[in-house]
Formats: sequence, C-alpha cells, structure tokens
Amino acid sequence: MTLEEKLNDLNRMILNGEILESMDKYYHPDCIVVERNDVVAKGLKQAKDRESELFEGVEVWLKSEIVSTTVGENVTMTEWHYEYKHKDLGHKKFDQVAVQHWKDGKIISDRFYALY
Repeated sequence: MTLEEKLNDLNRMILNGEILESMDKYYHPDCIVVERNDVVAKGLKQAKDRESELFEGVEVWLKSEIVSTTVGENVTMTEWHYEYKHKDLGHKKFDQVAVQHWKDGKIISDRFYALY
C-alpha cells in the first residue's frame, strides 16, 4: 500500500467515525501528538485516551470535510474543516491541518495546526 493509499484510508476511517480504529491501524506505538507547540500525547495509548476524552463531550457532530491533502516523502498532510457541539466547549467550528510523519509504515508524529 502506498503512502497516498494509507492517507486516503486513514481519512476515510476518520470521516466514518472510526477514529480510534484508524489509530490502531496507522499510528506507531511510539508516536507523539503535538498541538499548539506542545506534546499532548506520547505513545499510542495516550493518543487514543486523549481522543476518547475529547469525544466524550461531543453532543452533536455537524461536519467533517477534507479541504485538501498532500503526500511527500514519509510525510502527509490533510486540511480539515470541522464543526460540532460540545457539552463543555459549546459550538466549535474550525479549520485544521494535520501533518503526519511516517516511520515503518506508521505515523510516528502527528502535529495539528488549527484556526479556531
């Protein structure tokens, strides 16, 4: 499977709400997740726990759409538009770019750049 095919499958899974499953399939056990210049998760378990915590408070998911994607040498990027209602955070509508660096066929680093 090419890197582009992996990215397309990863994004398809995310669009289908299979976020934790996509992490099991595509994230390296030693991955790191970075948001706002801070490491917010080290390792697959922490990364999945972080995603689970966020989604626990989602009341209604309104929109997920891919704006653009790109593939380079062991790096992929997806520009997203999201909108949802969260019990604690209210109505969230934002754009985000996810940049993944790949090692041994898995995501070793996932960094998020967002405009809220």
